[in-house]
This record gives sequence, structure tokens and C-alpha cells, in this order.
Amino acid sequence: MVKNKVVFDTNIWISAVLFGGNPKKAIDLAQQKCQIFCSMAILQELKEVLTEDFNLPYEKLEELIEVILELVQMVPLGGSLQNISSDLDDNLIIETALMAGAGYLVTGDKHLLVLKQFKNIEILTVNQFLEFNIHSC
Repeated sequence: MVKNKVVFDTNIWISAVLFGGNPKKAIDLAQQKCQIFCSMAILQELKEVLTEDFNLPYEKLEELIEVILELVQMVPLGGSLQNISSDLDDNLIIETALMAGAGYLVTGDKHLLVLKQFKNIEILTVNQFLEFNIHSC
């Protein structure tokens, strides 16, 4: 069986780690049925948000990054996308999905969700991803 390729936006990782719920369910489901891709840009943003906004201790952050690295395949970025969104972080998320050849980008970012699709990448909420994968994979 060919697995689907998915990229989770930073906000999904943060929600999964801090609050669990559907974001954690989505990542757990993706572990079973998909290939999860990530980039250094996503990990860097994750580190910044968790330390600056949520005061996560350095030791916990390093443990979390190690766990994520075991779940994902890393893709390099070239910074080639600059005109998709006025938010640089959004461009890096889309570029990660493009470089991975992902079919899905799962996000809670309204600026990305409004696109619905970029090239061959479906941009979905966590709930849309869960519903789609439970019924079709």
C-alpha cells in the first residue's frame, strides 16, 4: 500500500503536544497510515513558540524534538516560495509540503485554509484530515 504524504503545520504540533485532542489523534492516525514530513523551518518555529509563548523548559523541548524526529522524514528547503503568503512562516510550511510531495497539509492557520489547495496539495483542518483518513485509507 502506498502511504499518503502529509505535513502538519506548526500549530498542529503545538496543539497536539500541549493539549492532545484531535491534533494528537491526527498525528497518531498519520503515523499508522501516512508518511509524515517536516522541515527544519517547522521545527525552528515550534521551538520558538514553545519556549517564548509557553515557557517549555529546554530539556522538555529537546525530548519533544527527538520524538518528532522519530516520527517524520525531514525535507530540505530552498526558500523558493515567497509570494504565496505575506507571512514568511506560511510560505515555509507550503514549501515543506511541496518538497515532500505531500498530498495533504494539515493546519489551523486561516490564511492557509482559505487556499483550500495549492498545486496538488489539499489544505485541510485537523477535523477534515481525520474524517478523510478514517473513511478512505
